[in-house]
Amino acid sequence: MKKILVFLSFVLFFLGSVDSVAALELTKIGTIDLSGAGIGTTVSTYSYPFNSFTLYGNAVASSSVAIKIDDVTYNATANQTGAWSSYLSGLTYDSHAVAITAPDQTGLNFTLIISSPSATTTPVPTAVPTASQTTSSTSSELPASGTLENTFLSALFALFLIGLGVAVKYKD
Repeated sequence: MKKILVFLSFVLFFLGSVDSVAALELTKIGTIDLSGAGIGTTVSTYSYPFNSFTLYGNAVASSSVAIKIDDVTYNATANQTGAWSSYLSGLTYDSHAVAITAPDQTGLNFTLIISSPSATTTPVPTAVPTASQTTSSTSSELPASGTLENTFLSALFALFLIGLGVAVKYKD
């Protein structure tokens, strides 16, 4: 019975050390860092001043990512760390429907407005929050997808091991 407890302890250790699954995320448009900005989830519209750029993001490692802009689909593959990128060029200065999808991950949907850069001012990309986005500075962010579930499963497994240990002790 002690061998079973040792084995289960190793399983718990490995469950606790497994990295959580990263949610599909858009991290950069061109050189603008958007990490944690919620583009496609809590932010439904984003303006960018150039019509050729690279999209960067994170997804589950080695997964395929489809970036659909209007009726054209671009493909990318996430590397071993989950990073992906895709170069887009020649978009019209207009509004574009963007859908970023990957298997078994929640997709990102937003409107990308490509605005013509002004010759007299330096353009500044802007994110437009949806009505449901919290604007309070005291709001807390939720962990990345999978983190809460892994914590819950690890805690549940630990309680199981404790119960099993108590049962074994009283049996002997």
